[in-house]
Amino acid sequence: MPVDFGQWLPDQPSLNNPGAKALINGFPTTRGFSAVPSATATTAPEQVTGGTTTAIPEILGIYSTVEVTGADIEARTYIGTASRLLKFDTLQSKFAEFTSSDPTYTNIPRWQFVEFATTGGTRYVYAAGGSSVTLQRFPSDGTAAPAAVSAVSSGTATPNATHLAVVGRFLVCGNTSNSEAEVRWSQIDDADSWTIGTNQADAQIIADASEVTGLVGGETGLVLTREGLLRMQYVGAPLVFTFDKVSNLGCDFPGSVAARSSDEVYYLSEDGFHRYAGGQVANIGAQRVNDFFFSDFDRDAASRIACTIDPVRSLVVWSYGSKSADTDTNDTLLVYDYTLDRWGMARIDHTTVGVTRQVGRTLESLDTDASATIFARDGTEVQDRAGNTVLTRGGGIDSLTISFDSAAYQGGQSILALAQDTTDGTVLSTLSGTPLPLTVQTGEFEPVETRHAMLRSVFPHIDGAADAEIRAQVSARTRQVDSQIFGQVATVNSSNIIPLRKAGRYMALKFLASGNWSEAHGFSFDATAQGRR
Repeated sequence: MPVDFGQWLPDQPSLNNPGAKALINGFPTTRGFSAVPSATATTAPEQVTGGTTTAIPEILGIYSTVEVTGADIEARTYIGTASRLLKFDTLQSKFAEFTSSDPTYTNIPRWQFVEFATTGGTRYVYAAGGSSVTLQRFPSDGTAAPAAVSAVSSGTATPNATHLAVVGRFLVCGNTSNSEAEVRWSQIDDADSWTIGTNQADAQIIADASEVTGLVGGETGLVLTREGLLRMQYVGAPLVFTFDKVSNLGCDFPGSVAARSSDEVYYLSEDGFHRYAGGQVANIGAQRVNDFFFSDFDRDAASRIACTIDPVRSLVVWSYGSKSADTDTNDTLLVYDYTLDRWGMARIDHTTVGVTRQVGRTLESLDTDASATIFARDGTEVQDRAGNTVLTRGGGIDSLTISFDSAAYQGGQSILALAQDTTDGTVLSTLSGTPLPLTVQTGEFEPVETRHAMLRSVFPHIDGAADAEIRAQVSARTRQVDSQIFGQVATVNSSNIIPLRKAGRYMALKFLASGNWSEAHGFSFDATAQGRR
């Protein structure tokens, strides 16, 4: 009888667990798990500043937009580091300064970006770098250097802020240098003017909040604090905005917030993962992954938590460092499929996550321009901290490692991006390589109810190409208090049989898939009852 792997439920007891007890490198599907592609670099690890090429330090923020001219879509990607804002130069396939007069910064902890069209229709990208730096802006097409908003506006100085959002016709900042609990907004239709009391610009300190930990924009806004969530509703002068608490279940981890709209927001609290939707908050990790996360998560690296929405896979992606991660490195992607209401995870060394819009490339340009040095296989390898190759140089079109069907070549398409620290600098990567090796462990079950049994063989239901290698192990014990020990690994044969012989009452299976596997649905087994004893 076929048995589906089901969903990943590490917080459930092993016995009669309706899903998988353990998982490494699987994204959720309706019956089990799909392969997680490995990370492949799509940008070079060097930056060009002041006419000099140097390694890119840690990336602390990612933002992409598009310029539409007639039928042409031109993608623009920007990153922030501790000291710079950089734009992607498509001619060099490298990040570079905007102009020779770019500003520099000191010890920026994290960048957040939003886009706003000011009066007159000019589109600017605004960047918040924390309470120690004034709000920055630059044209969305990257044609002018970043500058402090206070340098291009008159009146009261622009705030320093940690969080940014566009709410209706206002640019809104949260957690400012004035107060960690302050929310401040610009003049209406003018993100460059912040004089309080003029054209509806104003500020509000959330009286019962210790810290604003996130902002989400839209027609209405959502303010996340440690003490709860507040809906930010425009009512016009003189109040401008009202702040109504919609939940006492707040967000304790800045950086853990991602949203599909101001009415569908995901975040992390001390009691687990939450979704705010329809005015209600639900704990989506309870009895599923919350206990696993807090046992795996390195609290000393809490400031490194990041979150984004993968627009292609319908996933909310949390990035964090486990207790096994190297210093200053995140090594885990914990994902929630908001369509299936299921969880998955992957172990990949990186520093943060975001979304980029890919630069379009033709077959001819791949063979001739600098982008061929990014995607090609042969030549010098660039490796991450774990020694995995994420970038190789040279070789031209015949040695490209990413499928021509990949979104990596299609201009304007949004795609999940990872910042990865390599031996040569930091790169942006996409999940577009060969599948990562899968480990999935079932819960314990009784092959023959209330009886000892002899398990003779297992039939894996795991799809893949001919070079996929499927293996399995089995554990068997008589009592729940006995140690659970998995036996030797056996490989599937040409008849799709994994010969595993083990006697016991309570059994669990661990499946390992490597090479070009694609979908892991479940398994069947052959077992026979033994005498009572």
